[in-house]
Amino acid sequence: MSADSGPARRIRRLDPTLIDQIAAGEVVERPASVVKELVENALDAGACRVRVEIRDGGATLVSVSDDGCGMSPEQAALALERHATSKLASADDLRRIATFGFRGEALPAIASVSRLRLRTRSADAEEGIEIRVEAGRVVDRRPASGAPGTRIEVADLFAAVPARRKFLKSPTTEWGHVVSWLGRAALALPGVHFDVRRDGKDVLAWPAVVEPLERIAAVLSEADAAALVPVERREGPHAVWGYTSRPDRHRATGAGIHLFVNGRPIRDQTLRHAVVDVYRDLLPRGRFPTVVLHVDVPADAVDVNVHPAKWEVRFSEPRALHRLVSHALRAALEERRWLGGNEGAPVSATPAPALGATSTWSTAGAAPPGEPAGDWLFARPAAVAHAVADAEASTESASEGEVAPFRFGDLALVGQILSTYLVVEGKDALLLVDQHAAHERVLYERLRAAWLEGGVERQGLLAPATVELEPAAVAALGEHAEATLRLGFEIEPFDAGTVAVRAVPALLAGRSPAELVRGLADELRGAGDADAGLSAGPRILPEADRALATLACHSARRAAEPLVPAEQRALLEALDTIPWAATCPHGRPVVVPIDRHEIERRFGRH
Repeated sequence: MSADSGPARRIRRLDPTLIDQIAAGEVVERPASVVKELVENALDAGACRVRVEIRDGGATLVSVSDDGCGMSPEQAALALERHATSKLASADDLRRIATFGFRGEALPAIASVSRLRLRTRSADAEEGIEIRVEAGRVVDRRPASGAPGTRIEVADLFAAVPARRKFLKSPTTEWGHVVSWLGRAALALPGVHFDVRRDGKDVLAWPAVVEPLERIAAVLSEADAAALVPVERREGPHAVWGYTSRPDRHRATGAGIHLFVNGRPIRDQTLRHAVVDVYRDLLPRGRFPTVVLHVDVPADAVDVNVHPAKWEVRFSEPRALHRLVSHALRAALEERRWLGGNEGAPVSATPAPALGATSTWSTAGAAPPGEPAGDWLFARPAAVAHAVADAEASTESASEGEVAPFRFGDLALVGQILSTYLVVEGKDALLLVDQHAAHERVLYERLRAAWLEGGVERQGLLAPATVELEPAAVAALGEHAEATLRLGFEIEPFDAGTVAVRAVPALLAGRSPAELVRGLADELRGAGDADAGLSAGPRILPEADRALATLACHSARRAAEPLVPAEQRALLEALDTIPWAATCPHGRPVVVPIDRHEIERRFGRH
């Protein structure tokens, strides 16, 4: 069929406004994208102070002011034209990009989907200029006074493109994306002062510092910074430096892994895999470290032009960098004797047994060899249920295909060993019960039942507990406020980096509110925009179940915690009050049977 067979198929030149809007779609996904582009321009202009103002999550206004070099009237007008930049001069520069950005269409693309006002003055000029643009068209241009530097205001983002505007989330969600990126930028450049204003109020101030650890404490938290150890290693032209967390402090998601290449915040699977792989044998399954890691490579050894927003990069030697990061992290941890095999190490390097790992029992639905098992297993594993039932109960009372019932509370309790396991004697077997996994399962099922009954009972605190969090975590708690109430919390934002906890689930009264809230915030950040699912109840949405599982895990009796006989018996009886499952919510076994045949074989009786 020919190209001119119909009006809809004819090739034609696009309208310049439409071209700009298409370009905007590549670099401007949401208000946080606008903040990113404008802040990066400010940093490339040599700014030492950057001020960001946000209204209604950025949909109504995004404003970025800086004390950089500013622009002359002619340069300011040129900056608003497509394919104009001060950051590239020749094709060779594409192979050695040393700036944050270089896309000439960023400013005009943003202006094409908003109302934009640019005010700028260079240090050597007596007056500056102000230019106003609406939907890509310059509507006003006039002289302006002001300090040297640049201020850009972007108002009514996507107002002229309703199809794009309707995809924006709530102001709280959009604010969360903005503050998350600003935090990364602040971590990348501790020598730059950042001020952030939200809906008319000053909410964040990150003063310039000399020591990167001071900036980490300001952006993340004092507690996170205190648990970090320094990392530094160089191999040839490549270097890695920064900080990583001790194995005894970890979090529920990978949101604490912050990676930078030549000062640019990035998301890279090669570097991320190197980080996670080092901690694979140090942390419980499903837990992640806090890492702030800078990788410095020659500019011509990395391609930053593989993603429209420059979040991703491509390395010329990815294997070498993977090895460098791995060696640097391992060396940092080994020096403090925290890896397995080191005498006196306070944290064991033995990983939690993976579901379906080699043992004397198996589970239905376990992962195939070489495949990671699922983190949560709520259905009754038939094989384990049969094994436990066969260890104690007679199968005569069960019809074919059923599991004979039994009660943990009716079994003979031998005692506790290693301050971790309860030994229970059955009819023809010994059962080893992991006290932490068992208690975690009991608490999880009780929380779940309370949820299904219409909300978790709350216990008010005598005095509100203030908890320091990352701004993005505070935003996540605000975004999922209804879900946190149903979980039994009363949490109010105190400022952009702190919340006040007024109540916790009554079931968990006496536990640390700070640890509970931090774990909950991590889980809710992982839930993204799935608030509808969170309010629908557990097991319908995995994120809701993970939040319940995290609460249960944080409050359960720990391994190596001695239990008096009455507590041991109470735990066994509690297992009889919940739907039976052979694992804790995170997939670790609650009970392992050792049948009589295996015991007698080891003593040579067979």
